[in-house]
Amino acid sequence: MRILSTNKSKKFFFAVFIVLLSFSLSGCQKEQIEDIYILYTNDVASEVYGDVGYAGVKGYKDYLKSEHQYVSLVDAGDFFDGDISRASKGQNIVKVMNAVGYDAVVLGNQEFSIGLDALAENIGKSDFSYVSCNLKYLGSGKDPLKKVKPYVIKKYGPTKIAFIGVTTPETLTEGKEARAAIEKDGQLLYSFYEGNEGADLYQQVQKTIDKVRKKVDYVIVLAHLGSNSVTEGFSSYDLIDHTSGIDVVIDGHSHTVISGEGVYDADGKKVVLTSTGEKLQNLGVLAIHPDHTYTTILYPSVYEKDSSINELIMTFY
Repeated sequence: MRILSTNKSKKFFFAVFIVLLSFSLSGCQKEQIEDIYILYTNDVASEVYGDVGYAGVKGYKDYLKSEHQYVSLVDAGDFFDGDISRASKGQNIVKVMNAVGYDAVVLGNQEFSIGLDALAENIGKSDFSYVSCNLKYLGSGKDPLKKVKPYVIKKYGPTKIAFIGVTTPETLTEGKEARAAIEKDGQLLYSFYEGNEGADLYQQVQKTIDKVRKKVDYVIVLAHLGSNSVTEGFSSYDLIDHTSGIDVVIDGHSHTVISGEGVYDADGKKVVLTSTGEKLQNLGVLAIHPDHTYTTILYPSVYEKDSSINELIMTFY
């Protein structure tokens, strides 16, 4: 099992969950020669401090980058939630996430709750990519969220990874702020491929997977779907069960802690499913090894934090 084992790394964290998952991969085009590290968060909801905190995310990311060449940081949605974000309509969180150094995020349902105008403005001010392959504009005129792409491809030396976004159709739940924000004169401005008890969603995601699968070595889905207590047909388990070609699903929405689970897809191949819980109770680390195995680790604390992040956060009060 490959985990960080230097003395320096021991100063940063205690590892609670460590899961090694070895699966065969489809479509690898060039030989990967180094580990690739994907750090991940979800459902932070303005919980900016704590045993991890955004300062810990930045501190640990910087540490990894000092030891390894290929490191990215992603989020599985609901970062524009909570008091700090709502007070500034997301602007303060964008400042923090830019400073921490996020690379890609998926839109969660709470991202819409701040209103379309604020969401569009924040996207324009973000240094990271927004992805959601099941966001369909139904309105007339210019799409305010046109900068949200179905996926983004990132290169790590000879290796390419596609990050595909999937946003929960529960964004359209009646009576919620998110739905109110995307409704105008009684008409919805967006669809999330919510029809046919999940079938439309699976078809749209599969279409996106098929588009990128031959171009990349790995497909990682940033899913804001949830694994339990969600509408039948819309869970991360349902998505994996009805699609093929995904390697890893980093999930959010149901605030579930999944250290690393192998879930069979439509072709009977195992897909890694993982989620950190909520409010930065864990920092997730996915290590993709050259021998095509994965290590998923959830860290409940990071000791050496980047003080500049906490200093930035203090200016919001």
